[in-house]
Amino acid sequence: MNRTHPESNTPERKQGGRPKLPDGEKRDCPVKVYFDRANYAKLVRRSKRTARPLSEIVYELAVNGYVKEPLSKETIKWLRALAGMANNLNQLAHLGHIHGPQYIADDNKRLSGEISGLIVKLNEQL
Repeated sequence: MNRTHPESNTPERKQGGRPKLPDGEKRDCPVKVYFDRANYAKLVRRSKRTARPLSEIVYELAVNGYVKEPLSKETIKWLRALAGMANNLNQLAHLGHIHGPQYIADDNKRLSGEISGLIVKLNEQL
């Protein structure tokens, strides 16, 4: 069965693919750049480290003056652990409101020490 638009007899077609960029954001002016071998090797290493193409790295350096590097897997792991500890701390606060602060004192002290240690590690990493 052929679907047609109610006002015309032409079949409906879905727009496929990525939407077009506005004229101001479209990159349509190429620039050819040559590098010596040492600087090219630096770019290739940075490309592998950030998992981004060379053209994107050169563009970011030319426009912004720096390339924002992604967080390391270890840092992401620490941030997830910190989020879990924050959730546990909220649960302890809830229990403290119900049973009183003495009920959670030991757990609170242990957890706050772990959180402090993790924040120190994150500060050293960043």
